[in-house]
Amino acid sequence: MKTGNSLTFLGRLLDKVCAADLLQREHRLALGARIEHLLTETGWNRLQFGNHVRAEMNELRGWLSGTRNLTLEVLTEICALLHISVGDLVTEQA
Repeated sequence: MKTGNSLTFLGRLLDKVCAADLLQREHRLALGARIEHLLTETGWNRLQFGNHVRAEMNELRGWLSGTRNLTLEVLTEICALLHISVGDLVTEQA
């Protein structure tokens, strides 16, 4: 029976890890969508934005699609460029 308990524990642990991964992915997607929305408001396309933040196009695509993490340094640079705070960037918009 000890093996069964170990498997149950492992299953619960994996469930938590997967849930955390999914939540991180969801947040990255939301952040990418928020940045895309702000780009539309400023009238910039992805190429123009990439030039402003000195990012390669594949890196920029990763940020906007939620497949790449943004560092705090990059978030700060994006916010300065868009004249908003990091809090405004990550706050859910109604």
